[in-house]
Amino acid sequence: MRCRLRSKHFGYSGLIPASLWRRVHWFLLALAGLSLTPAYLWAYKLAGPSDIPTVLRGDTVVVNRAAYRVKLPYSNVAVLRSGLPKRGDFVLLQLRNHPRLKSAFFKRIIGLPGETIELQENRVIVNGQAIPVRALNPADFAWVPKTHPIGSVVQDEDGHWITFSPGKSEHRNHPPVRLSDRQYFVLGDNRDDSEDSREFGPVPEDLLLGKVIATFATGQRTK
Repeated sequence: MRCRLRSKHFGYSGLIPASLWRRVHWFLLALAGLSLTPAYLWAYKLAGPSDIPTVLRGDTVVVNRAAYRVKLPYSNVAVLRSGLPKRGDFVLLQLRNHPRLKSAFFKRIIGLPGETIELQENRVIVNGQAIPVRALNPADFAWVPKTHPIGSVVQDEDGHWITFSPGKSEHRNHPPVRLSDRQYFVLGDNRDDSEDSREFGPVPEDLLLGKVIATFATGQRTK
């Protein structure tokens, strides 16, 4: 006996239950998503001190390289904008033709397009207003190894940790700089030991490679 197929909607025949087609549909979508994951989610191990105590040397971070722009997999061809960088984002970036910073590295976005940014004794001023900070007890950071250069002051700066020693860094003050369209001012959380926008200036948006979405404490801690 020959069976006849009667299509009721796209992808569904009278021989296959609709519930099974739905499961197959979601399975194929999940499979496609997993196949693209290596193109957009990358893991990195931290090697420098510029973001202590937020992350330490040897810690692992996961970067969403499609956080701001979706590119064709394994290419530099952008196909759509997926989001806008925000203040406080911990980002991966790479400069062009910098004499020392030849590899990608991590910084925190502090200044946004159109804003005027300055620093006064490590205090960030945005459009004439200081970013809120809250003093933290350095003793609570005793888990940071002595080999890591944490400062004598630790603060919560609008939701993330920063550290510095008063009067130490030659870059603790920075004159006002006006950011143009799609320019960002980035800083390291370790203000005493960070090469950032205080030295190399504002960063164009196209140099932001992605946003950190997860951190893992795989580096050394003091017990």
